[in-house]
Amino acid sequence: MKNKILAFLSILALMSLFDFHSVAQETEQEQPQDGREPGIVVLPYMQWSTRDSMTILWETEEPATSTVEYGEALLNATEPNLSEQKSIDGYRRMHEVELTGLKAESNYFWRVVTRWESGKKWISPTYTFRTAVNDDTAYMFALIGDTQRNGETPWAWSVISKQIWRKRPNFVVLAGDLVDWGPRKEDWIEHFFPGGQALMARVPIFTVLGNHEGDADFYYQYMKNPKPEYFYSFQYGNAEFFMIDSNRDVSEGSEQFNWLDQALAKSTATWKIAVHHHPPYSSDSNDHGDSYKALSTLGTHARNLVPLYDQYNVDFCLFGHTHLYERSWPLKDGRINQEEGTIYINSGGAGGYIEEFTPTRNWFTLEQLDGHHFCTFSIFDRTLVFKAIDYEGRVFDAFELKKEKADQVSVIQPPVPVIRSSLSVFQESTEIHIDPGLENIDIYYTLDGTEPTSRSIHYTGPIKLRESATLKARSFSNDGKAGRVNTRVFEKMHPLPSVQLGSRLPGLAYRYYEGDWKSEKEGFFRDGNIRDQGLLSSLSFESFPPDGAPLWGMIVDGYLEVPTTDTYTFYALDSKGLEIHVDDKKVFTSRGSKQLNCSLVLEEGFHSIHIKSLQQTHRRSFGFGFYHPQLGRMRFLPEQLWHSPGEARQTAGTGETVRP
Repeated sequence: MKNKILAFLSILALMSLFDFHSVAQETEQEQPQDGREPGIVVLPYMQWSTRDSMTILWETEEPATSTVEYGEALLNATEPNLSEQKSIDGYRRMHEVELTGLKAESNYFWRVVTRWESGKKWISPTYTFRTAVNDDTAYMFALIGDTQRNGETPWAWSVISKQIWRKRPNFVVLAGDLVDWGPRKEDWIEHFFPGGQALMARVPIFTVLGNHEGDADFYYQYMKNPKPEYFYSFQYGNAEFFMIDSNRDVSEGSEQFNWLDQALAKSTATWKIAVHHHPPYSSDSNDHGDSYKALSTLGTHARNLVPLYDQYNVDFCLFGHTHLYERSWPLKDGRINQEEGTIYINSGGAGGYIEEFTPTRNWFTLEQLDGHHFCTFSIFDRTLVFKAIDYEGRVFDAFELKKEKADQVSVIQPPVPVIRSSLSVFQESTEIHIDPGLENIDIYYTLDGTEPTSRSIHYTGPIKLRESATLKARSFSNDGKAGRVNTRVFEKMHPLPSVQLGSRLPGLAYRYYEGDWKSEKEGFFRDGNIRDQGLLSSLSFESFPPDGAPLWGMIVDGYLEVPTTDTYTFYALDSKGLEIHVDDKKVFTSRGSKQLNCSLVLEEGFHSIHIKSLQQTHRRSFGFGFYHPQLGRMRFLPEQLWHSPGEARQTAGTGETVRP
């Protein structure tokens, strides 16, 4: 049983004794100034810190070499030790250099040296870092959320980042909405990185996706996390962090739910901390229903994960999304439980505009503040000291939490088995592996969609399917306890036949529409709303809208050429609304910024594609391509996209334009 002792400290005493430091009192020594450099798009920063490695990233305007000079800090040295170096062969714009073989909890100096093909060289300032600590060492991390740009307080993220740097944390956790709109590069290079440079060049940041990232390629380019990147876990000291993408499905049976079930069951960490963007519990005034007019749900779909937090005695659930500070009582089974409950902390005040609370207090709320802020967690062994600090450095909430002993999670029910297969849609056969997650667990499964019992087929090794099946698998412990059921549908599919094209030309035919699709709904895509038409040489909407229309849409038609008969997994991403047909088969339909995957078996040759997309100027985003299991998302190449001459004439008439 978890026994938590919460010592709540006087807020007035804290404000007089701890951490009061006005923004006006900043000094050059405490706040290094890192300006933009010619030829450098993003100044060097750090990601993915472990006990023996650190990753350094930066971006240049033109291709350049990638070298990091570094060295362990030495006693009585007269200058920083930079005796070692790590380089990557070749020239590139985005640089990612991993330093390996480092010593745990040790101080290092480092700097970047990058050379352009012209011979010009740039050397960064010399920075420092400390590798991750061992289990028995004290450490401190900071929590922030929603560093995104806003017009009311554009200074917030820069001020917060410098206040965090003063605290010298070991690392930072950022709970999503790094930028206002992820597909917009300016938000990254003009706001996020400049605002956080003083901090990020010296302290690694671990991130999760927010809804404002739009699942954009820039997030995966700039943030370094283990695959699949949108969810992962990491250990630091005696804590384990479970990083979740709450923009994707987190309901029971989803990929992330099943992964988290197993990851929590296997965790032996003293402190277990879950991080995602959306709040399971929230007192925001109107994000979950307008509380001034009606009842609010007081939280989002992220509450689907709460049963796992209850089952495995998760200590903290950290999130952002609502631009407020709120700390809950310890909660378990939908009520306050000061012995075994999880503490939920909403920290969404590092940049976005500040929101409001519900007009009446909610049962789960312990402390709250509507203002820009960040939080710190100082941990040693089974003692944790928490502080919430405003943008001027004043502590406004704090507590100390002690555990009498580290949690020993008993297996109330076995974790859900994870089903792994390279192909859920296959032509001839597919091989399936099932991971129980823990030792001494038996898995039983069925292939006809019925519920598995201990008398079903016993899993002893890979399953080879040659026909379509609905696989259901369940874990059983030695004492007969049954876990949740995991269900996966596998489809044997004959290849969709290719189309015979008599003559063809490069590019796709498009029609560009303007109007109010919010009110017109299905009537939006009508001839009266067409404003432009022509050809796309690549499947990108970057050059639209031509006149800055706030609401617009596209219809794109043509053919995709695939080189061999095989199973292809497509991804699609759209900011507001999307419908895609491949060979007259509807494969995608969505509303909002979500990545979608779909697998099809396609015959070698040409296949028709038809795309409808709704866009909004300040939230423009579109992606459609192949998904590679190792390389990730890959957009279609221009040489894969075609149209027939008749189709182009019908679409573009005599005044067709060609857009890149």
